[in-house]
Amino acid sequence: MSIQKFLQCSVLACSVASLLASPRQAMGQSGPPPAQAAPPNPFAPAPTTKRVPISKAVFGDAGMIVNARDDGFIEIAAAGPQKTIYLQLRTAAARAWIDSTQRMLKARVRKADPPRTYRSDAAEYGSTTTMAMTRSVDAGQSQYALAFSENPQSSFTIPIEQEEADVFVAIIRKAETQAAKLLEKADTTAAAAADSARADSVAKAKKKKKPAAKRTAAPPADSAAKSKSDSTSKPKPAPSAPAKPESAPTA
Repeated sequence: MSIQKFLQCSVLACSVASLLASPRQAMGQSGPPPAQAAPPNPFAPAPTTKRVPISKAVFGDAGMIVNARDDGFIEIAAAGPQKTIYLQLRTAAARAWIDSTQRMLKARVRKADPPRTYRSDAAEYGSTTTMAMTRSVDAGQSQYALAFSENPQSSFTIPIEQEEADVFVAIIRKAETQAAKLLEKADTTAAAAADSARADSVAKAKKKKKPAAKRTAAPPADSAAKSKSDSTSKPKPAPSAPAKPESAPTA
């Protein structure tokens, strides 16, 4: 690789890194700042989102960074010669794109086939940002390209080799698999925390409902002693003598 090519790739990688740090921000333009701040993007990742780096590579003349996230998304930043695109895909959308692209890459072509172009697209949910891989066939020969677009003014296409196309699909598959694992782990952790909190609340509720044991109050010590002394000091009445029978009168 020549020094010029190496420097170009380094600049592209830096551009992609800066784009990932602040996605959905417009590229530097001259002019006064807007009077009002743009409304928050409802599809922007949360500040607590965990990212796992998957790949930093150069395909054709574009630098690419691919990350997996724990919220069920993968993110792709592509920096072309003049434009930069940030794309986030749900794992289901990424999986569908992988399957479609692999079928396109494995399709057999013949020299007698008329010229045609195959295209596999993936669109970011809730936006117009897209990613596509194309395969143009002519006389049995194939040419490949990656296309990124956020709007008609920011689209760009990068020609790549067949080996690069296979590698890029493998990177997206790895990111999709990792994102699915992260999401499953996050769901399991959240479910365990919810179960623990529910068990604690049930235990506290049972503890509050349990009645306290009733205790019989003991008689005061003074009254008990007094009643005992009265019973011992008071004399018992003497038993009365039996009555004598009267004698019968003599005749």
